[in-house]
Amino acid sequence: MYARVTTFEGDPQRIEEGIRLFRDEVIPWLRDSTGFRGWIVLLDRGNRRARGISFWETEEAMQADEKSGGALRDEVAENLELPMTDLEFYEVAAIEALTLDD
Repeated sequence: MYARVTTFEGDPQRIEEGIRLFRDEVIPWLRDSTGFRGWIVLLDRGNRRARGISFWETEEAMQADEKSGGALRDEVAENLELPMTDLEFYEVAAIEALTLDD
């Protein structure tokens, strides 16, 4: 499994709006995309920063920007004036997931 980590900076309310738009409009599209395996968002309100981590079955699926929602991500960020400040790619070495209710 592979992970793409994207960092955004800006007003926390705009970040929250971006998260909502991404969840409502981009994630349904990604679910139909080859190789998408999930996502999480980390929000640091005090530092006006958010990190989105998307998970992919293969490195190729993660890197395929058009197929993995990169253009849609960039459009949402631009419309909300939330600059993307970093983009990193990782191989996932270990994962254990719990739901927020656990």
